[in-house]
Amino acid sequence: MSDTQKPKIDSNTCTGCTICIDECPTDALELNEDVAVLEKEEDCTGCGACEEVCPLSSIIME
Repeated sequence: MSDTQKPKIDSNTCTGCTICIDECPTDALELNEDVAVLEKEEDCTGCGACEEVCPLSSIIME
């Protein structure tokens, strides 16, 4: 098991603006039913770019 943090996205506050998806350097995030999701967890490097750009703080790295 990896110690790399992964983004946890709050589906209750995410508006599907796609800013995090656009900023993800590994294209690990996708939009699913108007909410951002970590679709390709194996591609996520845990860089935190998505958390930094989320305007609603709907993403936390855990």
